[in-house]
Amino acid sequence: MVLGSVADKALMGQVFRKFEVNVVYHAAAYKHVPLVKANPFGGLYNNTFGTKAAAIAAAENNVERFILISTDKAVRPTNIMGASKRLAELVLQDLAQQKGQNTFFSMVRFGNVLGSSGSVVVLFEKQIERGGR
Repeated sequence: MVLGSVADKALMGQVFRKFEVNVVYHAAAYKHVPLVKANPFGGLYNNTFGTKAAAIAAAENNVERFILISTDKAVRPTNIMGASKRLAELVLQDLAQQKGQNTFFSMVRFGNVLGSSGSVVVLFEKQIERGGR
């Protein structure tokens, strides 16, 4: 068995070809803030450059859709973890705008902390307070 990382574009390409991947839900990232604070270069490498490598491999191997699962911490990042995820989002936006692109790139942010910046839960609470509007 060959061990590698999401940042290994060649390995990702092999996986996409071997298994004829049509859709990638990319959630491979370090999401634990203290872990990334203690290892900022590892977090940046995995979260940003890993996303870039996986996305490029998807495009090069005719994957139909690549969906980045991001975090609410990327809205207004206050730490390296959020900033690395925001950079990953920007990388995906750039790839999506390239001409001749056959892979559809998109992203979604999930909030895992109730009431955190950018969390959809806050929007739902306000909507409920207004009587559902």
